[in-house]
Amino acid sequence: MDLSKISDDELQRLYQSAPAPQATSGAAPKADLAGLSDADLLKLHRGFSDAPTAGEPGDASAAVGRGLIDGIPVVGPYLLAGANRAAAGIRALKNDTRFSDELATVERFGERTAAEHPIAAGAGEVGGGVVGALPLMAAAPAAFGISGAALPVRMAASAVSGSGLGAADAAVRSGGDLGAIEQGAAIGGGLGAAGPAIGIGVGRVVRAIKGGNPGEHLLREATHGLTESELAAAQSLRDGAMNSPGGPVALSVDEALNAATGGKAVRASQLARVAANSGGEGSRIAGEFYAARPAQVDNAGRALFDRIGAEPASPTGLGFDVQTAARQGVMQTPEGTALSQARAATGPRITPEQAGRTIQGELRGVADGLEARRAAQADIDYRAARAAPETVGIERTTTVERPGEPIVTPQQYSRPQFADGAPAPLGPPPGRADGAIQEAGPVSLGRFIAQNGGLPLEGDVLATDLHKFGIPGLGNVARPGGKSIDNFWRERLIEEGYFRPDADGGMARDISSELLRKLQNEQRGVPSYPLGSSRAMGSGPTAGQLGDEYAAALSQAETRLNGDLRAVGIDPASVHPDLRSRTLGALMRGETAEPLDAFERTVNAMREQPGPLVKTPTVTEEIPDVRFGQVDPRPALAAVAEQGRTAKGDVRGALTAAGRDLREPGGDLDMSVAGLLHARERLDFSIRAAQDIGDATKVRDLQATRSALDAQLKSVPEVATADANFAANSAPLEPFTGNNPLGRVVRRDDLTGRMATPAEQVPGIVGQPSAAREMLAQPAPNARQALGRHVETQILDRATGGNGDLSADTLRAAMREHADVLDALPEVRDRLSRLTMAREGMARIEASPLGQTAQRPDVAAATRALFAPNPGPGSHVEVASAMQALARNDARAAQSLARTYLETVFNEATQQSKGIASQYGGAGFASAIRGNAQQRHNLEAVIRALPEGETRWGGLDRLLTTLEATGYRPAKGSDTAFNHAIQKEFQSGKTHVGQAVSDAVTGMVAGAAAGGVKGGIAGLAVGAKHGIGDAMMRARMLNSGEAVARLMFDPKALPDLRALAKSPPGSKNAELFTSRLLSLANAGAAPARQPITQ
Repeated sequence: MDLSKISDDELQRLYQSAPAPQATSGAAPKADLAGLSDADLLKLHRGFSDAPTAGEPGDASAAVGRGLIDGIPVVGPYLLAGANRAAAGIRALKNDTRFSDELATVERFGERTAAEHPIAAGAGEVGGGVVGALPLMAAAPAAFGISGAALPVRMAASAVSGSGLGAADAAVRSGGDLGAIEQGAAIGGGLGAAGPAIGIGVGRVVRAIKGGNPGEHLLREATHGLTESELAAAQSLRDGAMNSPGGPVALSVDEALNAATGGKAVRASQLARVAANSGGEGSRIAGEFYAARPAQVDNAGRALFDRIGAEPASPTGLGFDVQTAARQGVMQTPEGTALSQARAATGPRITPEQAGRTIQGELRGVADGLEARRAAQADIDYRAARAAPETVGIERTTTVERPGEPIVTPQQYSRPQFADGAPAPLGPPPGRADGAIQEAGPVSLGRFIAQNGGLPLEGDVLATDLHKFGIPGLGNVARPGGKSIDNFWRERLIEEGYFRPDADGGMARDISSELLRKLQNEQRGVPSYPLGSSRAMGSGPTAGQLGDEYAAALSQAETRLNGDLRAVGIDPASVHPDLRSRTLGALMRGETAEPLDAFERTVNAMREQPGPLVKTPTVTEEIPDVRFGQVDPRPALAAVAEQGRTAKGDVRGALTAAGRDLREPGGDLDMSVAGLLHARERLDFSIRAAQDIGDATKVRDLQATRSALDAQLKSVPEVATADANFAANSAPLEPFTGNNPLGRVVRRDDLTGRMATPAEQVPGIVGQPSAAREMLAQPAPNARQALGRHVETQILDRATGGNGDLSADTLRAAMREHADVLDALPEVRDRLSRLTMAREGMARIEASPLGQTAQRPDVAAATRALFAPNPGPGSHVEVASAMQALARNDARAAQSLARTYLETVFNEATQQSKGIASQYGGAGFASAIRGNAQQRHNLEAVIRALPEGETRWGGLDRLLTTLEATGYRPAKGSDTAFNHAIQKEFQSGKTHVGQAVSDAVTGMVAGAAAGGVKGGIAGLAVGAKHGIGDAMMRARMLNSGEAVARLMFDPKALPDLRALAKSPPGSKNAELFTSRLLSLANAGAAPARQPITQ
């Protein structure tokens, strides 16, 4: 303890009033305490304030506390002894004394305190007895007379339990004294028997003082004017709300009564509003009740939505599923079935290529068949025409030939010709004139000739079989197209050194025999090489030496020859070079020693000149003749001549060609049927070609010739018959010819067999009215069907929108545009007409909710169609039919659609406002989905149309009825009065009891100031009366508000309230149910609403 905070005066006063200390020092304390330390002062103060040690009794509060512990039945003495021991132990430790001394001190202190304050100790013991008995009464209330039994029964039960409890307590306190036990049992039994009766009396006195139990006078007002059936309906509604699938939705009594009576329970609503807004426990109960409502409504709504249908995984996908089911439902109606049948009757869609293949193939077959039939007849007819007798004669002259006078023409050689035994010409010199020998490459003669063009296959070359002499990689030595010996090879081979030049250095001698001989030798394996080459000769004189020797020998031979010729009178210059060369060659080679002998030998070896050429000519003469044939082509030739007289350009050429076609290859007139038929065919071809290019002049001139020829041919009866039959068989083929539509369709390339017109273009060609009539006139049923399907496809494609729906108006417009073709195809027209009428019959279905749902994959549009916010009267049949169709085709989508609508409206109605949950969200939801009578009918019809619709509607209807009842929650009204009361409390800062004391003190002060002591006493009385009156009025108001709140918001109250309304006033039943209601209201129990757990 800090003594620094105690003044010296106070410490002095305590010192002077205290008894003398029992210290052993014997020195009296000094009056001046300034010299004492804090420890001495603390020890001195502890001695002064320790009452047990000083032998003083405690105050009244200590007596009450001791009595509370000691008064507990049976166990009180034990508890008191334990408390004394605990206190003694603490004091022994604190004062450093013995436990036995401290225990005796504590016990004496308790006894002195009880003796000093007997009233306080007795009150404490009574309180202890009550507190100790309370657990026993709570465990077994009937044993202590706390039950609904009659008063004697409760008194007897209470007497028994009191007697037992008194005996047990006396036994403990007396240590087992029998006399004390009997006395305790008697006292306990008497008090126990009197307890229930005393309690009834005390209760009546309290009720009389307080004016009755809180809320008692309001019970009948709450049910005034309500019938039993209305109360039963309210109870049923409240019970159903508490048993909602997603958890209870608690309804107050006033809400249930108003929902069952249509708003007649006005007084109940007023009571609930006042109780909820008057503060205190009643406001707390109402606040908790209403605060739990949004969560209860949300839980119940979500649970019901799960029972209506599954939450869609994708709202967008749900839109497509609903549209698909709606479309199927539309097509299942009688009108939809009629439309489906009419649409199926039109057949599957066909592409232009598919239709074109069918049409083109069958028409080509028709044309081929007609052509085959015409050709078969023509073969017979024109065969007979070609065999017609030759009855036409033409006078003419014929040309004959005879031998004439012979013609003799002399012949001679251009140069001397020698026999085989004649001397050979002069060989080439061993070198050039300048003495240089041209060295050839290391190739043989045959290889050189082969690689430079070869010899021609003619004359002696062919006889020597050189065409069989082949050089590897170069071909044969002799070959077709080879080069001439005289014109090429003589000079070339001499230049290349394979042959010697002439004696005079020239290259005029004939080398044919020598060349062929060398080539034959090479063919046998003995090749020839250029003269002077290292491969042609071994070691010897040089080329210069050989050349010089050769030149000298040749000069000498020429000199001798010239001299001998002059000697015999022959001019050497007149000797032919060939004769001179051979003579010198014989001399040079040593064949003859004398020049004249060599000359004579050469002359004798010359061949004689050939004999004269005699030719006998042929003389041609014209003699008269008559020619017979089948047809006379002269009129046609006359027409050609007439037209050709003025024709120009290519027209003249065409007429000339036509004239040639009328003649035989030899130039004679062609009088045969076969030939002239061919001529007519060529004229027809030329005329068609001219028509194709638009050459009218050529067509006119050729047509004149053709007409003349045709007239002559038809003069033969067989030809006339064949032409007539051909024309008759050609009439059916007329549509397939030329540039006619069918002709373009069946035109085919004769070489490749491919169709000239692509198949996808065929329907466009035959789709025109005139072409269609021509095609339909042919025996082609498949083509007719393909054309009909193509026309249907065209019309239906035009009438079909992007969403696949047919338009009746567009369909009729398309039929009008194709009216000409449809007239030729009556079966197609009839099918399309039936389809149009069936489509027009769908207008009523499309305008219905089912049709609107099928128009697009939009969930919002589908809900607007089925759950219209302001539906027309009697529309529940249509929406029920629409939902039945959806459920029949896709039950899951139908259920999800209904759930989506309900949940969407629910979410909107129950959304928070400024972060606060909506108290009236459930009622708003119920009003939104079945606000008017027709809307209610439509909702019921739609939900009942779902699978297990009765069950689903039952749950939805119960929830909506519950949510509608929440709308009867009374409005709070103005807060002015409540705000005034709160402000008054804020200003005073006191409780109701404190305010009463303040009023009393204020009155006493005012009275004392005015009238002295007596005025103060009077002011005190008036202030106390006013303050106590206000406090009691406020307490009664709060108690009544709490009672009403418990009655309104506890589910147990409505059944008893209903029973009270049925009981006559003053009857035992009325008293019983009134007591039960008041017990419920005044028991302080919490509201029956429990937290919702899922």
